Amino acid sequence: MWWLGLFFDRLALQIARCGALAPGDGAPLAICDRLCILDADAGARALGIVAGMKRAAALALAPALLLRERDAAREQAALERLAAWALQFTPSVSLQADLPFGEHDDTPAPCGLLLEVAASLRYFGGPEALLARLRQGLRALGYTARIGTAPTAAAAWLFARHRDGLSSTAADLPATLEALPSRLLARSRAQRETLDAIGAHRVGDLLALPRAGLARRCGPALLDELDRARGQQPESRRWFEAPARFEAEIELLARVDHAEALLFAARRLVDPLAAWLAARHGALRTFVLHAIHDRRDAREDTLLTVRLAGPSRDPERLLTLLRETLAVTRLPAPVHALRLRCEEVLAQPAASASLLPAPGAARENLARLIERLQARLGARGIQRLSLAADHRPEAAYRIEAAGVHPGARAAVVHGACEGIVATSGRAVDSLARSAEVPVAAGIPVAGLPRPLWLLHEPLAIGERDNRPCWRTPLTLLAGPERIEGGWWDAALVQRDYFVAEDETHALYWIYRERLAPEGGRGGWFVHGRFG
Repeated sequence: MWWLGLFFDRLALQIARCGALAPGDGAPLAICDRLCILDADAGARALGIVAGMKRAAALALAPALLLRERDAAREQAALERLAAWALQFTPSVSLQADLPFGEHDDTPAPCGLLLEVAASLRYFGGPEALLARLRQGLRALGYTARIGTAPTAAAAWLFARHRDGLSSTAADLPATLEALPSRLLARSRAQRETLDAIGAHRVGDLLALPRAGLARRCGPALLDELDRARGQQPESRRWFEAPARFEAEIELLARVDHAEALLFAARRLVDPLAAWLAARHGALRTFVLHAIHDRRDAREDTLLTVRLAGPSRDPERLLTLLRETLAVTRLPAPVHALRLRCEEVLAQPAASASLLPAPGAARENLARLIERLQARLGARGIQRLSLAADHRPEAAYRIEAAGVHPGARAAVVHGACEGIVATSGRAVDSLARSAEVPVAAGIPVAGLPRPLWLLHEPLAIGERDNRPCWRTPLTLLAGPERIEGGWWDAALVQRDYFVAEDETHALYWIYRERLAPEGGRGGWFVHGRFG
């Protein structure tokens, strides 16, 4: 077994800092309870703010200091989000409680994780590669942690508590443990004065004492902790399970008036969402970001809905669409917090690696283009041609909003490509902007080819020497193809279609009305042109 211990020694401070609106936001920040300062960031410490200082004294010393009260429930929720995020590295993740504020608080609180990663090392390229990826991901989330590695969970946690990067193999585990300060042991803190009095400053000093006397003086729990750390006693742990739905909230360090300024803070929510989806082997088509307004504004949350063209859990893809949505959003009031919720999850197993391009890569790229344009122009701003079961060429298609569901596709002649039109609110005034003429789905047609360009309205042409004429006399090359229909919607057509050629060898798709409205012979019309 191989364990990673992650100790978030400044968890409350990092949770508050997640609400920053830009990288390196320099506002001094401190964590406090009702009376005292519990922790302070580098900016606050530079102003003389230290742990243990009274709140009033700290504000007198630094009037611009941002104070955030420690919230145990928020720390628990943040640690659970981190545990769900860590499930992408291993399914064996456990929460660890300890004393994150040292001597200033004697209440055990969640402040770390333990990960058993022996089965994951080969997949991630070895211990160094896994640790590098873990640290990079934590930095993106706005967290830093001391990380210790060891063959046992208890030893990994002691290493993380002592110093970042401390590691040990099974062979040198006893020697590494013996060099640790005895105060790191949770069960030794109640007897710290006693142990100091007898000179037991290190774990090795405790191990040199008679076990019976040590158990009588400090209790058997201390011996159990030592045995678990040395691997001489098994340790049962409760594994963390990802919740059925994702919900996370962060409080911003400042009120925000412009939607685009929310992107940096929103990333601290999107990255855990993507990791939660990976842990559940799922993806999403839609998620909603709640921009929470101050109660004084008496406004409901502004809902920013992001829709994808296809299921995905790629954080960069989600952030790109969110960026487009924020760019066209105007906030009705300042925002002081963000909440991200996702309930609908679709199954999406991990894709297998391949040296060759994936068969659906082109369609995936098109789907991403559609969803980005929709985020920028609106759901109706991107339209497509879809098939309709009708023999009449002008009724064999319909223009609709480009769908975002898999399987919905805009097919054209023979399904060769997709007809997508970015309208940005303007109507499509000519089918010459589209691709080839749609063919009614599932309806057999004659063998005549269909043209590349279809006129918006058929154009009446004349007749010369019993031949249709448009600019020059036309020669009929193929036909007729008879199309009759529309009696059900009062748009009856009765036409004979031909392929015709003019004197410059241009090819047209023309038809003759079989019956004129008065019952006489109909005239000739040009309906399309071949490219």
